[in-house]
Amino acid sequence: MKGVNVYAPPGQAAPVARFIDGLDPRLRDKVIRQLVELPNTPRASLREPHFKHFTLERYRDLYELRARGKVLVRVIFTIRPNGEILLIHAFIKRQSRDTMQALEQALNVMAQVRNRPELAAEYIVKSSGMKSRGD
Repeated sequence: MKGVNVYAPPGQAAPVARFIDGLDPRLRDKVIRQLVELPNTPRASLREPHFKHFTLERYRDLYELRARGKVLVRVIFTIRPNGEILLIHAFIKRQSRDTMQALEQALNVMAQVRNRPELAAEYIVKSSGMKSRGD
């Protein structure tokens, strides 16, 4: 079954969900729209400018969701073998090295989830008054 999951450390709220909830409302809605559409997006369509697939061998299982508002928001995710999306790490990109640090953290989280699959919880979007384009 395809869906969007998020890494949630034991006894804590999911850091990615907290990060997204704390964004400016317009930017939050933009990121959430991308996340909602993500499970139905073919891998071939996950390309720039809205997504980036990392090609270096070490990071080849990782993708980056990109959103731009007053700041550059990045969400590192992977596609699990069963087709589910796992949101791993989210950050505001200020410098180019921010991405490399996020990728290293993402590798650590992936290793934890591989050993303890229960750390991947379903991502539930909190109602934020988000409207569709037709509203």
